[in-house]
Amino acid sequence: MREEDVVALRPHLREIYVSRGQVLIPENTRVSHVYFPSSAVLSSVIVLNDGRQCEVSTLGTEGIGGGLACLTGEFSTERLFAQIAGGLIAVPSEALKARALTSPALLLLLLQRLQASQVEAGQGVACNALHEAPARLARWLLMTMDRMGAVEFPLTQTYLAVMVGVQRTTISGVANRLKHLGLIDYSRGIVTILDPVGLESEACECYAIIRDRSDALGLVGRQD
Repeated sequence: MREEDVVALRPHLREIYVSRGQVLIPENTRVSHVYFPSSAVLSSVIVLNDGRQCEVSTLGTEGIGGGLACLTGEFSTERLFAQIAGGLIAVPSEALKARALTSPALLLLLLQRLQASQVEAGQGVACNALHEAPARLARWLLMTMDRMGAVEFPLTQTYLAVMVGVQRTTISGVANRLKHLGLIDYSRGIVTILDPVGLESEACECYAIIRDRSDALGLVGRQD
């Protein structure tokens, strides 16, 4: 971000800490603030009438929570919540939108990040429809590793089931398969990636597609 944009937005920026599961933007509401994760990992999900959820995208330091609804002024149709606790920067949507409309460079930066999220969302639709659950879980764990910059992070079976798009009763068997292969360890809600290279070999092609798009934009680092 250009220094002049940082200076213009600085009075509006607020650093906050969010706990796991905390809802930042409820579904079907106007966005009052936009969120830039610094150490938290956010999840955007569609909530059905019966309460079931399906993840649209995962947001780490490369992402913007509520960015599209901010720029368009429309309601957010998705629920945004903290998947992994941590810090983020909150900025009032009106302040960000006003600055973006006067700064082509800032607007382009926002659009690039939103496009990266759109690539992930679109690839996720194909992934959930066509790829098996173990490959989807491997892909999702690798993406979380990239966003966290760490090989160990807290994740419950409930969240894993939502992220992978399976029933909670199914996720245990799927995770145990990767554990049996020596690729991950999973105990008491803590996931540890033991073999990132091996895990990538179990992941579907969607991981590389999403990663390469983010790398091209300089948005997400990797753990090698």
